Amino acid sequence: MSKNKPVGIVLIAIYSALSGLLLFGAGALMMLASAVPDMPIWITLLGVIFMALGVFLLAVMYGLWSTQKWGLKIAKWLYVISIPLGIISIFPIYPGSEMTIGNTVLQLLGIGLAAFIIYYLSKPNVVALYQD
Repeated sequence: MSKNKPVGIVLIAIYSALSGLLLFGAGALMMLASAVPDMPIWITLLGVIFMALGVFLLAVMYGLWSTQKWGLKIAKWLYVISIPLGIISIFPIYPGSEMTIGNTVLQLLGIGLAAFIIYYLSKPNVVALYQD
């Protein structure tokens, strides 16, 4: 049975797929860089986290696109988790990093987008699309 997908779901699925690919690729590069001698351990840890988030976002894309109930739940949780991570990322927590206006603006945009996605995915007509 085919269900018509609202444009918002299509856009969120595309955004999740692109974000997932970007995070997975960045994580893979960090894992590769961690093989260099004397590289700090936090690069490896961050690489593993990025790769895992990338895989989860790609799963979210599939779940949203195929209107799976689990896809909606995981999408909401991932975007809820991304808000505090975005807030933390505004501040210079990585060794040798400093606070910049560009990073702050990008993080605030990401936080706003995540909040809007959560709001959209919680709308009754969207939730109804994912019911059995």
